Amino acid sequence: MLGLILISLTGLMWFVVMTIVYIPVICLMGEQKGSMLARKELKRFSRMLLGATFAKVEVIYEDEEAIKALDKSSGIVVVSNHQSNLDPPLINGYFPMDLGFVAKKEMASWPFYGIWMRKSHCIFLDRSNPREGIKSIKKAVKIIKSGYPTAIFPEGARSLTEEMGDFKKGSFRLATDTNGIIVPVTVKGTYDIQRRGSIWMKMGRKVKLIIDKPIDVKESSMEERKMLDIKVKKIIEENYRRY
Repeated sequence: MLGLILISLTGLMWFVVMTIVYIPVICLMGEQKGSMLARKELKRFSRMLLGATFAKVEVIYEDEEAIKALDKSSGIVVVSNHQSNLDPPLINGYFPMDLGFVAKKEMASWPFYGIWMRKSHCIFLDRSNPREGIKSIKKAVKIIKSGYPTAIFPEGARSLTEEMGDFKKGSFRLATDTNGIIVPVTVKGTYDIQRRGSIWMKMGRKVKLIIDKPIDVKESSMEERKMLDIKVKKIIEENYRRY
């Protein structure tokens, strides 16, 4: 309970101060520069949030040079498993690019956080309405093509156990419609800090972010594109077991 209170207070204080100070500046900077600043500040906040849990974060690259050489304009989609509420801060804070996310539509109305997510070009997905969901995916594709790397959790929800759920094929439209780059990412250890349905947080846990080699969708055949969900899930699962 103490961990949850500490994180909640950290987040609330940051958002109140930063919203008052930065949102007017972000609005005056124009869409592109303002969005980039919003993403940069959310990265800083994400690291601070993980710090409030005293988590020991380790970032592991399968090919660090290839990842850091990626061009944002190539259409980058980060695909990850989903274990905990702390997965977005972990990925946002420690992936070597400033990211936006595909998130459930309810998050758009969250006080303060919803404003920052909108300003950083996050996409809010209505899972209960397939038609609106398709519109959101099309909007996300447009944003990614404009040079805004975006992360998505293709399981659609946090795992109830450490076992990964099915990866939804629709999530991979972000990459296939963008004709861009998929970066498989494995999060490990956030489940030990806070599990789905629990208010308890454990402090000082080891957390790993495993960043695999980029997959260029343009170099994939039509058959390979149809199997991307299986291929990427296999990579993420293997890294989870290996590390």
